[in-house]
Order: sequence, then C-alpha cells, then structure tokens
Amino acid sequence: MLKKKSKEWALSCVVLSAAVLVGISTPVHADTAATNSNSLDSVTTTTQSATKSANDDVQDGGNVEQDFPDVNNELGYASKFHIFANEATLNSHTNGNVAVGTLNGNVNFGTNIHEGHVSTDVSYVQNINSMANSSFVNQTDDRMNKVIFGENNDVDVSNANRTKVNNIDVDHLTKDETHQDKNGNKYIDFDQQFKTLENKSAELTTKTPQVSVSNSDFPDQNQRVINLEDYEVTADNKIVIDLDPDVLTSNTPLTIYGLSQDAGGTNVIINVDTKGQDHYVVNSQIKLIYNNGKTNDNVERPNQETEYFDDNHLLWNFYDSTAADKLFDGKLDIDRPFQGSVLAPKAEVTANANLDGNIVADKVVVNAETHRWDYQDDSDTETEYEKPITIPGELPDLPGEENNNGGNIENPNEEEEEEDIDPDTGELVEGGNEGEDPEPETPTTPTDPQTPEDKDKTTTDESSDSKDGDDNLIIHGGSEGTDPESSQSSSDDNLLPTIVGEESSTSQTPTSASTSNNSGSLPQTGETTGIVGTILGLIMLALGTLLKVTHLKKEN
Repeated sequence: MLKKKSKEWALSCVVLSAAVLVGISTPVHADTAATNSNSLDSVTTTTQSATKSANDDVQDGGNVEQDFPDVNNELGYASKFHIFANEATLNSHTNGNVAVGTLNGNVNFGTNIHEGHVSTDVSYVQNINSMANSSFVNQTDDRMNKVIFGENNDVDVSNANRTKVNNIDVDHLTKDETHQDKNGNKYIDFDQQFKTLENKSAELTTKTPQVSVSNSDFPDQNQRVINLEDYEVTADNKIVIDLDPDVLTSNTPLTIYGLSQDAGGTNVIINVDTKGQDHYVVNSQIKLIYNNGKTNDNVERPNQETEYFDDNHLLWNFYDSTAADKLFDGKLDIDRPFQGSVLAPKAEVTANANLDGNIVADKVVVNAETHRWDYQDDSDTETEYEKPITIPGELPDLPGEENNNGGNIENPNEEEEEEDIDPDTGELVEGGNEGEDPEPETPTTPTDPQTPEDKDKTTTDESSDSKDGDDNLIIHGGSEGTDPESSQSSSDDNLLPTIVGEESSTSQTPTSASTSNNSGSLPQTGETTGIVGTILGLIMLALGTLLKVTHLKKEN
C-alpha cells in the first residue's frame, strides 16, 4: 500500500510540473493602444477612422467670412492661415495655424504666444488622417483657440477640459474652443477658394514689372541684392519684380533691401517663372533688410517665431509661363531658409528649411520648422526712405525698369551713402577706420514699440532659438525648447536631422502611453510570473524524479 502511494505521489509531481510548464509557455501580453510614437518618443499621434456623429453639444463653426470680414490683399482669406492647402503633412514643428482639407498631423502645430498680438488662433481641419494629441496651443487669459472640424468627424466634448476627435484626445483644446461644420455648411469651401487663388496667381503674372531679373544681372554673385528703394511704385502702391528661374536656384543668398517694417507700406510681389520645370528647387537663402522710413537704421530680419506680422509685405508667386493657364503644377522644394509668403495654388510645396510666411498650395509638406507670418493688407502708405543708399552687389540700372523719382525719399539730393555687405553672411556692416576689419551689425528683431522690459524678454526669447549651421536653420523654436541630440550641425549639405516635433508636446492623456521600441521598455504582463513559474516547475520535476529514484533503490 505504501509503495502504491509513493508511486502516485511521484507521478503527481511530474504531472503538476508539466502542467505548470505548459501553462506558462505562452506569456500574456497587455493590450496596446492603437497609437504610433516616433523614434524620439516626442509626440504621440493617433490614426482613427472617422465616424460621422452629429453632436448638438458642439458649436457651429460658421464661415471664414464672419471671422475675417475685412481681408484686402492678393491671398484673401488664405493670408490669415500659416498653411492653406487641400492637404498638409506635418513632419516637423509647425508654428502657426492651418486651414486644410486633409490633415496628416505627425507633430504639433499652432501659433505660439510671444508678443501677444494674436487674440484668437483660428484653424480649420476638414478631414483627419492623423493628428498629434498636443496640437494647438493652450489658451490663456489673453489668447484662445477657435478650431473648426469638418462635419464628418466624430467630435466629443463631454469632457469640457479636453476635446476628443475621432477618439483622439486633444490635450490643448477645450469645449469652448471647439466648433464643427453643421448641416452641410463648410467653414471654408476649398474648391471655391482655390479657384480664386489660381485666378489671382495667373493675374499677378500679367502685371507690368518694375524690373525683370536674371541671375547674370547681378554684378557680384556672392552679394546679390535687390534694392527696393530704386523702383517707382505702381498706382496701387505695389512693386512688381519678375525673376527668371536661375535666380532662386543659385546657391548664394538673395537680399531684399528696403521693406517697410510698419503696418503701412508698399507690398512687393515677386513673380518667379519656373519655365516648364516639373521640379523646382529653391537653393537661395532669402534675407530681408528693413528701412523704417525715419533713419538708416537698417535691420535684417531673422527666421523666427512671432505674433508681429505688420512687417510682412512680401509675396512670392511661383508660376509657369509655358503652361496654358500660367500655373505651376509641379513640385516646389524650399531647401534654404526662406522668408515671405508663398503662392503656388496647384503645386506641392515641401519645406526642407525654415520658412516664414503663408504657404498656399495644393499640397504642403513640412520637413523643417516653419513660422506663421501673415501677409499684410494693401496700403495707400508708400514706404519712405531718408536718403538714397547704394549697396554693393545690388542690381544696376536695367533696360525697361521704372526708376524711383525720389518722391518717397525724404532727402533725395543728399549724397548717396554706400553701405557694405559682408560677402560671407550677406549682412550689412558698418565701416570702421581705414585698414580695420569692419564688424558686422548684430541683427535684431523688428518689433512694434516696446518697453525696456519687453525688449529684454524678446532678446531672451530669440537667444533661446536653436540654430543649425551657417544657414541659421532653426530646429526648435522659442518656447518649444530644444533637443540637444537633434540640433547638431548639418549645414554642409542642409540635411535635416530626423526630428518630429518636441518632447514638450507629448500627450498628457494617461491612456495614450505607449512604447516605440523594445530597448528600455517595461516587461509585458505575464513575463515576470512566467519566469517564476518555470523555476517552480523545474524544482517540482526534479523532486519527483529524486523520490522515484530513491524508491527504486529501496526496492532493490
């Protein structure tokens, strides 16, 4: 009887051990959220299938005409949005608002708060393929958002402090700031607006230019300067300049001198003819130098985050003279830091370097940090200058150009003052004593009148911007902070590091936490208990075997 019980007990140990080992052979993994995180774990984006769900608790968005009734410039309502496109793909920090038919939002966007001039940041997103949880900028006592979503999106405002769109928690958007298209109405009719913009682009190419420029017209290829002071304005206070394709494909900077830094001033339209090219690449950095109309205190504007838009009087219209409709419908790549609003309503525009201004195109791809800088309304106030200035490298008198008659120059008979531009940086420099090397002026940011405290704050904000190499490529702007690993110099070939958003932009929603790779990740549910169970099973199996062997020896 005792022998039988010993056999049964040993057999039970073996069976139990086998059961434990089989039970733990397949670990149980925790459910994972349907989210995607980039390699830097900086921004969490969510892709969801939109399910139309009428929600009476969401405010009606109305129409763009109601929010901006007094628009008066070539871009129309598009001038009120940093990106205005049928489709936009955001792969790098986008400092500005958007109006898009379809959003592929892999990073955060919205107009960051600096000088406090933007009271309401308006964005319109008709359809969503993906959107970062950290999109938009948190409201303050002096700033709020108005965000309108298309009617086919599922908008949930049951949590008044955090809107949910197509199951995406939008951390920086509240119920009061959330709107939606209702009853078939669209906040912006993109078909209608782009038809208007296409007509405007073609119309601008028919304007008689004050000057037509090819790259060979510049006397010094290392100092290429267009001095706006040289040209007589049109009856509607414009300066129109036509550029051949080779001007912007050159790899040296192009300086535009004499823009007004005030709200009133002459708007400048530069028509860039691509002449049949399907893929046009801008290799020229654009530098802007202002004249404030009172002194010769010339200021170069850097690429920057700002809410001060009064000094954007520059519109670049990309067209194709070989096309029947005069519209450029190819790919436009901006590969050097660029300033001024871009109009290319049938093109795909890709920003591979910092771009300040409006980007108006059929498709927009953001691969480098861009900054909102709204194109200004037309003005009757002509830009004024204190006295004539000649800058080395500026265009000579060209056949057919309309020269300035001096009506907007305060002291037209004063002897011309020649100013020099550093051939390496393109910046104006003050002449020192003969035989001494002049030191370049320190560029300052043109802003509206400020108190000393405001100036100190502005200087601090600007100094916090991370620059990339000789072309001053901004990797992370102002208040967004910097990523040391992603801001390494890449100026030699202007290749951008792999950056997708900012660490400060990660979702604050606990349920959206996810890991992007295996290294450094926490164990999945069942992994720890599986290891303990394996050890226990092996011990029991060994014990059963030992008892069996001992019993057999006793029998012998």
